[in-house]
Amino acid sequence: MHVRVLVCLLTILATPLLAPAAPPAANVPAIVQAAAQTAASTSAGAVVFERHITILASAGPAHYEQRSDAVLLMTNGAYRRIHYLWIDVNGRPLDPAQTSRRDDQNNRDLEAGKDFFKEPFDGRYLADYRYAIVPCACSGNAVDVRFSSDVHDNQHGRGDMRIDPSTGRVLALSYSPNVLPEYATGGTIDETFGEPVPGLWTTVRSDSTYVGRVLFIPGRGTVTEVLDHFHRFTDASAGETFYRTAMLAGGESGI
Repeated sequence: MHVRVLVCLLTILATPLLAPAAPPAANVPAIVQAAAQTAASTSAGAVVFERHITILASAGPAHYEQRSDAVLLMTNGAYRRIHYLWIDVNGRPLDPAQTSRRDDQNNRDLEAGKDFFKEPFDGRYLADYRYAIVPCACSGNAVDVRFSSDVHDNQHGRGDMRIDPSTGRVLALSYSPNVLPEYATGGTIDETFGEPVPGLWTTVRSDSTYVGRVLFIPGRGTVTEVLDHFHRFTDASAGETFYRTAMLAGGESGI
């Protein structure tokens, strides 16, 4: 996701900054621990899915648009590989060589532990956050948890998540990254959750909105991610085989 020109307020999405891990959190509420256990159990094994991204940005008379489809592989809740099916920038598709370079860069980032948000309900990152239960104006027994982190990068943030105590499922999550894209003065990311295949509770959509200013010109950018065509495998090697098959078939929908 590279957005230069006047609208480069989204560029940092593709190049997260590294920062030292935060000291362990003194207290992690039981409801957050339950959410982490649920996330770990439901994401065990391998998951292959498609990701469809639309980036729209503008600042004064300048406009930028990028659309892409990709197939991704996750094992035990961690991103492992990504393969772009196509990328279109301002109405013009990237050629195969350009798309391949984007593949290589994104996969290097994933191998280095970058290019994704470290969720506050992921057991690997609980120590990076502080939590506080806040009043929940919602029906049922859902619990709202406010979180924040002192890790100064765009892989951490502050916001709120709603958790179902009976299942440990995160029902909704909204946050602002600790480091915003260049020229951005504010930004919010909302994640939508669902059960795309039996037993897998995961993010199925993400909507990001950024506002900012380039010199004296106000700007705005949005990133919409839709995740679908999920397949889950208890055996990691079976998931990797399916991922390679999906790459050759032009996506899971083509298998």
